[in-house]
Amino acid sequence: METTKFHELCGAYDTAQENFNTYQKDCHVFSMEFVREIKAYYEIPESQFSLYKTNKEGGFELVPSALIHALTLGEDYFWSFGFGLTVCRALETLPEELILIHIMFRKNTNGDFIVKYPYGGEEYKVVKGDATSYIPFFDFLFSTIIATYQKQMQQFVGEKTTRKLGYIQ
Repeated sequence: METTKFHELCGAYDTAQENFNTYQKDCHVFSMEFVREIKAYYEIPESQFSLYKTNKEGGFELVPSALIHALTLGEDYFWSFGFGLTVCRALETLPEELILIHIMFRKNTNGDFIVKYPYGGEEYKVVKGDATSYIPFFDFLFSTIIATYQKQMQQFVGEKTTRKLGYIQ
């Protein structure tokens, strides 16, 4: 059977879809590694970590524990998700404030990942499988969180508050 121009178009579409599916799977696996690494680096108790889907309006929507539900692909080709850290005044006290953090990442042509905080400016190269490559970004994020507490007077509404990081407030 002769290959027609239409068959070639279908073949090109199939190749593009397969390439995207591979890219999407690689990014999903990376996001799971990212979450595992940040939990380990900050020593976050599982009960005080949560996942969120982010939207263009700056909102965070709580999702089930599977990270795939939180990932979205933006028009800028960056994958995006949010996570929450429920902090307290001391380890033995009840959680008091939810910190919501927006993370963006993409895979570059070298196979490395570029991670950024939407309003942090700088992009960080992270090598999948290399825990030490995450440290500069995790330290930047840590400093950003600490700075928000040092610069802003916290206004408490009842006993629990929410602090969004990654969106202009």
